[in-house]
Amino acid sequence: MEKPGYYLIIAGIGAIIVELLLGVATGFDLFIIGILLIIGGVIALFSNLMVGGGIAAVLTLSYVLFGRKIVKQSLSIETNKTNIDGIIGKTAMTVKHITPTHPGQVKIDGEIWRAQSEDQIEVGLKAKIISVSGVTLKVQKI
Repeated sequence: MEKPGYYLIIAGIGAIIVELLLGVATGFDLFIIGILLIIGGVIALFSNLMVGGGIAAVLTLSYVLFGRKIVKQSLSIETNKTNIDGIIGKTAMTVKHITPTHPGQVKIDGEIWRAQSEDQIEVGLKAKIISVSGVTLKVQKI
């Protein structure tokens, strides 16, 4: 390896490999920077290290200052409450007697759920949903 441009290419490949090993934990930053280093290295092979390294530096700086924000926005995942998360805090109607030692059942939004409580709750009484564990609702007497 007599041409210094190969060092930029190797550094770029190394950054891509690290990104893959981390499982894209860096949000593709190392992957993109690796590609930019490879581009700079290829340019350095056909000209010189100053030109290739300078182009790689300018492209990387441009990405960090401007492109990174665009990539992060396109990769952002919006989280919405699921049906299960949405029922926490709602009121359910007891349809099967609940005691601290024996689960019962409650009805909410037309569905019957298994329910546990530290309170004794008779059939027909309302209960507030405080958490969800698997398919069991934790409720408390209102």
